[in-house]
Parts: sequence; structure tokens; C-alpha cells
Amino acid sequence: MMQLKERFLSFLEGNRDSRFVITSHKNLDLDALCCCYALKSAFPNSTLAYPDKMDSPAKAFAEKLGMEFSELGKLNPSDYDGMLVVDCSTTVLLPEAKKWKVKLVIDHHHPQGEGNGITTPLLLRDEDAPSTAEMLAELLPSVSPEISHVLAVAIISDTARFKSSRASTFSTLASLLEKCGKPYAELLESAEPELELDEKLFVLEMFKKMHISAHGGYSIATVIVPAHESLISSSLSEFSDVVFAAHWNMEEKETRVSSRARKHVPVPLNEVMRGAATELGGGGGGHPKAAGCSSKERPEATLEKCIEVFVRKLDSSQ
Repeated sequence: MMQLKERFLSFLEGNRDSRFVITSHKNLDLDALCCCYALKSAFPNSTLAYPDKMDSPAKAFAEKLGMEFSELGKLNPSDYDGMLVVDCSTTVLLPEAKKWKVKLVIDHHHPQGEGNGITTPLLLRDEDAPSTAEMLAELLPSVSPEISHVLAVAIISDTARFKSSRASTFSTLASLLEKCGKPYAELLESAEPELELDEKLFVLEMFKKMHISAHGGYSIATVIVPAHESLISSSLSEFSDVVFAAHWNMEEKETRVSSRARKHVPVPLNEVMRGAATELGGGGGGHPKAAGCSSKERPEATLEKCIEVFVRKLDSSQ
């Protein structure tokens, strides 16, 4: 991490006053949102942007703190000195990066296949970091109480309350809590906000539509949803060992899958998603217990492939 910080500080020294666009992946989650906001504290002349939308927790937190984000598609690359990308290093999740001069990428995800990486002269990647927020907490030369608050919320969210944390996660969070002066309960409320009634009803409806199977002693749930695949996969994973929730994106003519696994499942879902996407001509990756992929096949065929790859990897691990 020390080497990454030296490279970041060197970049910061020469670009502190530059006018960048700071962005992240499609469907901004809290880690992506908060990292964009935190990075802007080091590059104050920059503009925050989202590529398409924010998920519900990110949108609520952005509104709560009054964060101002622009639509990436409405910004002109010639008006800026380049782009900075956090929590994403693949054009599969950020196609707009192909149109920009990307000066810096900060990410904690595994590479998602050849040919899909964002072209940049400076890639700072720590695959062992459970969140990009933890990386930024170490990379930034100074962290204000406000930024400490933001990064702490992101860490709690992206680690799913520390299910995917490492030893340094706890010390980093303790430092951020001390700086921001916020109680953990308040941060947890932002990291995992209570669902609205319509969201709860939607989740319960999807329980009735899911298909259940089992293999190797593990329960597997699959479901095709009209929206909110990440919310559904997270909710169903409270009960099923493995979940694959698929949504057909009509605008882009592709299936998007969100997957979740409980902590005792031995197969890394990022490998499953990457494998399924490769066989279907899409892109995929993420975390061992939370990952996603895209496919040009319809949801039914995509879910079949996800299960096939999962079972194959499970059998080889047992």
C-alpha cells in the first residue's frame, strides 16, 4: 500500500489544480459514490458524475449530504483535463471511459478479462482491499471529519458489515470514526437504510417467483426480476446459500445478473461471474461473496450458465 500511496501523491502533486471529471461504474453504490466524493476533496476543481443512475442507498445518502453529481453523458470531454475513475477498472461497467482520457483509476476489484480494462497511465489496484473506500482512507494525504464520515459509511456498506473485511479494515474504520465523531449506529443507518414499503413488497413478490435448487449441500436460488437485481440478490441471500438475480435491460439489450453467497460458500462468485460472462461474450467480476455479470443472452439462458459454472467450480473444490 505504501508504494500505491507514493504513486498517488506524486500524481496529486502534479494535478491538484486540474479540472477532472470523477466517476465510477454503472448503478453507483455507496462505495463508488463515497469514493468519488472523497477523491474530489483532493481535486477541488473537479466535477462529480454518474454514468446512469445510483442505487437506493447511494441516492439517499447523496441527498442527505447534498452531494452534487452531473450526468456523465451530458459532459464534454474537451471541457476537462481528463477523467478519474474509482471502484471500477473495466469498460464493461463504464463504457463512457472509452471516450475520455482517463488519467487515474483506483480500484479493488480483480481484472475482468482481457480487452475490457480501462486504458490509463496510472492504475492503483489493491485486490485484497475489501472496499475502495478503505484504499482512499490510506491514499489521501488528509481526511476531514466530513470525508471520514463518508468513507466510514462506504466501508460498512461494501464489506456487508465486515463479512469481507481484513484486519486493517477495523483499524481504518476506528480511525475514521474517531475523526468524524459519529456513532456507529448512525453510520450503519446510512450504510444499510431501511427499505421503503414499496421496496419491501417488491422483494416479497420476488420470493414467490424464484426457482430453488440444490447441489453439493448448498441451496441455489435464481430469479428473473423486472428491476433492482442487486436488492433482490442481497435480500434472498439472507436465506439461500447462493443467489443469482437476472434482469433484462431493454435499452442495452443485455442481461444483468447480480449474485450473492453466504460466508460459508467455498466458491468465489467473482470467478463464477467472470467465467459465465466469458462463455456468453459479456463481462463479469466483483467480490467472492457479491459479484455481477452482463450477457447478450436472455435471462433464462444466462441464469442456466451461471448455475452451470457455479456447479462446475463447486464440484472441483470438493
